[in-house]
Amino acid sequence: MATRTASAAKDSAIIKQLRVGCWAVSSTFSIPAGQSISAGDVIQMIRVPANSQVVFLGVRSDYFQAAIEVGDGLDDDRYLQAMSTSALFAQVCGFNAAVGTNIVAPYTYSTDDTIDILATLVSVSSVLGAFYMTAILTMDPTQYN
Repeated sequence: MATRTASAAKDSAIIKQLRVGCWAVSSTFSIPAGQSISAGDVIQMIRVPANSQVVFLGVRSDYFQAAIEVGDGLDDDRYLQAMSTSALFAQVCGFNAAVGTNIVAPYTYSTDDTIDILATLVSVSSVLGAFYMTAILTMDPTQYN
């Protein structure tokens, strides 16, 4: 099991945001040549600042040999549960609840975190591909520093 980090999730990533309204962050993680994804690997895709909420999340992949979950450091399937990448183009809008579960109140991040992809099943090794993610976030104006 390995943890890999896309450029939009690194500590040095500058999250361009206005403190009013929403902002969008997009990220791509390409699987390096000669490497593969294994079950249990985590790909940190997008850094999320404290006091923000995800109001839209789009995920897609051209890596055809895995099942993934999408979540964060506290809940690895907060947004998507065990979805095959062979048909992956998933969108979560307006709430923070994994697909197939009850809708819950939007989740507000109390600390900085990352939105992650967790590989739960990989059937073939050394297959190349990429994961793509776009998130639209908002911040409660009462939480500004």
